[in-house]
Amino acid sequence: MALANLADLVALHSPQDAHTFATGDGALVSLFRVDGLTRVYGRPEGRLSPELLKRLFAALPSFFQSPGHRLQWTLARDPDWADTAVEAHFAALDAQAKRLGFRNEGFTTGAPVDRLKAHFLPERSVLALWTEPNILSATDLKQERKGLNRTLEGVTWGPWQVLDPGLGLRGLIPIHEAACETLLEALGPGAHRVGLRLVRLKTREALAAWRQILDPSRGQGALFDVEHPPLMTDPFGPALPKIARQVLPAYTTVGAGETIAAGGLYYRVLSMGMGPARLVDFGDLFARLPRDLPWRYTVTLTADTGSGWLKSFLAGLLSWSNAINHGITRARARIQKKALLGDPACLMQVLACTWGKTPEEAGQNARRLAQRFESWGNTVVEEVFGDPVPDWITLAPGLRPKGNARWHGLNLSDACAFVPVASQASPWHAAPLLLRGPQGQVLPLAIGSSRQKNFNIAIFAATRSGKSVLLALLLILAHLLEPGKVRLPRFAFLDVGYGGMGAGQFLRELLGNRADLVQTHRLRNAPEYAINPFDTLLGQREPLALHRAFLIDFLTLVCTPMGRQEAPEHVYEMAAGLIDAAYPFYSDQHPEGQPKRWNPGQPGMLAVDAKVEAAIRTEDLPPAPSWWQVVDHLFARGDTAAAHAAQRFAVPLLSDLPEIAHVAGERFAAFHKISVGGKDGLSVFDFMMHLITQAQAQYPVVAAPTAFNLGVARGVILDLNEVTAGQGGDADKRTSIFYLLARWVTTGQWFVHTDDLVHVPERYRAFHTERIREILEDPKFAIYDEFHRTNGSVPARRVVDRDAREGGKFNIRLAIASQVPTDFDREFLEEHVATRFILSAPENTRQLAETFGLNAEEERLLKELNGPGPHGSPILALLDTREGPYRLFCSDPVPLEWLWAFNTTSEDRAVYQRLIQQMPAAEARALAAARFGASAKSLIEDLARSNLQAQSSDGATDAAAGQLAQSVLAEWNRDWVLRALESLGYRTKEGEAA
Repeated sequence: MALANLADLVALHSPQDAHTFATGDGALVSLFRVDGLTRVYGRPEGRLSPELLKRLFAALPSFFQSPGHRLQWTLARDPDWADTAVEAHFAALDAQAKRLGFRNEGFTTGAPVDRLKAHFLPERSVLALWTEPNILSATDLKQERKGLNRTLEGVTWGPWQVLDPGLGLRGLIPIHEAACETLLEALGPGAHRVGLRLVRLKTREALAAWRQILDPSRGQGALFDVEHPPLMTDPFGPALPKIARQVLPAYTTVGAGETIAAGGLYYRVLSMGMGPARLVDFGDLFARLPRDLPWRYTVTLTADTGSGWLKSFLAGLLSWSNAINHGITRARARIQKKALLGDPACLMQVLACTWGKTPEEAGQNARRLAQRFESWGNTVVEEVFGDPVPDWITLAPGLRPKGNARWHGLNLSDACAFVPVASQASPWHAAPLLLRGPQGQVLPLAIGSSRQKNFNIAIFAATRSGKSVLLALLLILAHLLEPGKVRLPRFAFLDVGYGGMGAGQFLRELLGNRADLVQTHRLRNAPEYAINPFDTLLGQREPLALHRAFLIDFLTLVCTPMGRQEAPEHVYEMAAGLIDAAYPFYSDQHPEGQPKRWNPGQPGMLAVDAKVEAAIRTEDLPPAPSWWQVVDHLFARGDTAAAHAAQRFAVPLLSDLPEIAHVAGERFAAFHKISVGGKDGLSVFDFMMHLITQAQAQYPVVAAPTAFNLGVARGVILDLNEVTAGQGGDADKRTSIFYLLARWVTTGQWFVHTDDLVHVPERYRAFHTERIREILEDPKFAIYDEFHRTNGSVPARRVVDRDAREGGKFNIRLAIASQVPTDFDREFLEEHVATRFILSAPENTRQLAETFGLNAEEERLLKELNGPGPHGSPILALLDTREGPYRLFCSDPVPLEWLWAFNTTSEDRAVYQRLIQQMPAAEARALAAARFGASAKSLIEDLARSNLQAQSSDGATDAAAGQLAQSVLAEWNRDWVLRALESLGYRTKEGEAA
């Protein structure tokens, strides 16, 4: 069948406006992309989804109370689409990775990505809304047609449509627009709506969708609408090709068994001859369809006012009360009665098709599809005989109002069970992070998106639940590879354990000779890791407002006794006074300031000392300069690195505070009179001086000028395991202090704004202007893992709480991960955390459900969060967006090679570390993935049990890991030798060198 004949089967003629098409008789059609459900609906075993059906029924009656509207809804799935979907996703990542200078050795291409495709099963769903001329009264319709005929008088159409005027009846336009708005409103996200993500397509997008359905091999080029007309047209003037010519294949033939050959594929069309004999819904059919079977399902619904009753019932009768068909009279009476009670009567047509690359494959797939339909409540399915092409075109919603298959009469409440809604939707159509729906749906996810009210993330996850994959790899990679960034985005990961360190090693590998942009460190409580939280911006004599607030909280924490969550009364106030007194005390710009003097011989300052001595000799500096004078001198000569180093000795230290407090005695006189813990206790002043002095001995990391230099790093991963180890009051306080120190050294410089420039000395203003502009522009990501270790410390929580509330102003994204539900406050989550991930659940889920505001079905899903599986770790994702909440039950599949980069299992690390000592890390990951899959833990345990010579279980495990690593190395070395021999012209036989 040539295009000329095919075109006669398409009702649409041309675009009417940016979102609407018109048919030859004046009807209007709009197409909507249906991404899926924004909420999780329960499906009790053996029952329907009552809540979903109830909401669908509540949303749709207005379209079927009277004739004039028609809905066509399709859902399709094909495993071959995974190649395109995953490749398109990684192509975007690859482009951004290249822009940032990543080395691409199996990162976004190759075998790892190819294997990832097997996890996904993409779906495509579109909905067409028709507004037909019969919605108008006979009088109005007659007048509208007269007006249209006068407008089009003298126009010769041929294969083209003149750009102006359109074909739609003018009286239908406002009715159709109102219907589209009603549809979006009724089906969209919302507390009392269906919760579907619908996107009304522009005409060009609709053309692309139709071509994708009917002629996918043709691609998406040469599509024309009013906004994209062709540059050259026929002699009639500016014109557009008719819809049929743009979306249909050039030729379609019908072969044996009514097999349609079109666009390089072969199709078989089926229709529902008689509906199910028992209560079912589309979700039940959806779950039955095999993963490897391509299919498309389309339902057409229109109002029936009675004229079509007899014909439809004689053709095929649906019965819902039991498996025995009632007589036509009783069935008609039943449907009419329900219609009078507010359940509109409808006519429904159900079509399906499948396809293959050969006629035989199409036929086999048709038989499989028919079997699944027939098991769906004993539905009677018929292959279309005669000419199947009209029904095949009807399977593409919006091109043709109906097929030739049977129509069925029923009430809307029953028809809702056939609506193809079963999958979940993501708020994003494309994004750097790719999650997977329960049946393989592609769910892109973005962090820091303008679709959300804030950029904060909360993660609840127990050990071994897959948190490291989500945090250390997926979220960080999604942050780094967000499209459009010209510099490597900044991030800080405060981790407890190996996961973050492995991710850092992986990222450094990808960066190659720019590896210094990502640094990994294990923080220790030692002078060589000294971090002075009193450091300021270069040249800045006093802290900025947010820095001051942080310092007050930090000092309050230092002065909080072990075992207490809050400091005694008045400690916070005196801490504020100490901070406010410290900077003027050592400032060279304060009338009473006593700036610290340059004292040569400080650790790591040999080069700076030489420059100062040279400046003294040339009288550019006085004989005994202050450190601030040194800073200004070095900066004036463009040596900002040396100026930064010098400034570390100019600012106050924690150890300076007792001297400052005693010198400024009158300022703190009131605190000498207030006792801590009763009238016989220490005064607040003495109490704080005691704890500050004690802290200098307990925490040498805060007792000296900063020695911990991150250099040019834009990404920092700190392992806090050593400094947060232990239990009890001392460990709790130490953990909180080191979380705040780590937070300061990694993210403290992020909290700057152009408004802060007014507080910067004039000579430094130009330097900081560009720097602050860059910091503000760059998205920044801070991750606090194992946050439950802060154990409810009020000062520590207050800092992080403030970061979450203020971070959006500074383009900062914050993620907090914990194993304890009480670490999260429900009010805080609702107000300040737009993205929440739950990866595990305790036996009693009530508290977790209450904290995260879960409904009954979401709480039920917590029981299915049982750790990593074949498709990644299951996740309950709660996303709050500006268009409404999204609730996804999903997983996070990643290439096995990536997993080995930061595997947190000690047995797997033992194998991996042995491998990377002998070969490049990328090759070690590939070999480990090929040999062991996601983990070698079970193999190591089996081997350890059989190792009778081991002296201990630890020794046996270590020996087993060594044995496995050696076996991999032996094979690797053997393969290398064989490849070398072959390259020299030798031949191998059955794996042996000749």
